Amino acid sequence: MANDPSVAHDAPSYGAEVFSFSHPAQTERLNSLGVLCDPVTTADLARWDLPAGARCLEIGAGTGSLALWLADRCPDGEVTATDIDLRFLSGLRHPGLRVLRHDVRTQGFPPGSFDLIVARSVLCHIPARTELPARMVSWLKPGGRLYIEDPSFFPAASSPDPVVRRLGDAVTTTLAASLGSDVAAWARSFPAPLSGLGLAGLGMRVHCPTLTATNAAGRAWALSVADLLPIMTRAGVLSEAEGTRALAHMSRPGFVDIAHAMIAMWGVRP
Repeated sequence: MANDPSVAHDAPSYGAEVFSFSHPAQTERLNSLGVLCDPVTTADLARWDLPAGARCLEIGAGTGSLALWLADRCPDGEVTATDIDLRFLSGLRHPGLRVLRHDVRTQGFPPGSFDLIVARSVLCHIPARTELPARMVSWLKPGGRLYIEDPSFFPAASSPDPVVRRLGDAVTTTLAASLGSDVAAWARSFPAPLSGLGLAGLGMRVHCPTLTATNAAGRAWALSVADLLPIMTRAGVLSEAEGTRALAHMSRPGFVDIAHAMIAMWGVRP
């Protein structure tokens, strides 16, 4: 592993104040996102063969559900699960799993290290996101695959429900101002960020989950908005009263809408 001093690291970190790792509901929020996203992500990854003894990397592994799935799929290989904070990964046990504290903004890996690299809901929160795919491609072995998946809130922006539109805009604005995140246009531009990197087999997939009062998407949204509400209020983006009314609106029986989209892109290093 090597440091890369050319990569800027001047924005606040995800997991500090915004979506704080110490927040008591953070594990539930991350688990809800895993329930929402894992079936679709793993369906993508299951379509592609991996060599015996494959070495896989998951950047920003969160609670580790996807890393554990990869470890089960590659019993003769090794999966490296990284994050900037390991508190949600510390209890994971699998003979093929290695947990590593790693910041993709400032640290790298030796060229040709991995057969598969996965980054889900990571690059959208990094201001220098456009620089990272090329670095990640360099860490692939020949024939290795890069898989990047991120959210876009364009479904909320076009919702017929004014409360959902308001919340989507408040979340997008708050994350952009506090972290330099882009949960609007970045993923919506896929797969263009991989073009020009010499990859073969470029592809993409879009998943727009249903949002209800009781499903995983609704729970993840409610927890995310509640987590961000003090920051929104302090910044004048959304008042506490407005946020409380919006959460009550989303929790009422019969509420249904389209949540954010999860958009994936991929390509293979020749």
